[in-house]
Amino acid sequence: MTDREHADVADVGDAKILLPEAIKRDSVVHVRALLSHPMHTGLFRTAQGEPIPAYFVKDVTVTYGDEQVARFEWTSGISRDPYVAFPLRATREAPLTITWTDNKGGVYRQTAQITFA
Repeated sequence: MTDREHADVADVGDAKILLPEAIKRDSVVHVRALLSHPMHTGLFRTAQGEPIPAYFVKDVTVTYGDEQVARFEWTSGISRDPYVAFPLRATREAPLTITWTDNKGGVYRQTAQITFA
């Protein structure tokens, strides 16, 4: 395994949710989230000619409080370190959780608390 491939594995799963600093009740919040993941398509080879197996996020689920508010189904065509952005109406103070699931069974979860200013 090369140093670059090793770095891919070590960083997998680092997730961030970015929210505005001040959120008002019933305002529309622009949520941004990203995940560190190599997103290998399965179509490439190493410099030595060995195939690089497919390894990508296939499902992203967003929950706000106890309600699922969004779900994204992806294929291997999404770029490395995937990013999602979407609007959310902040109707209540509750946790916002994003769960990323990859094709090898890896589950990466990040939660941010929505509180009103």
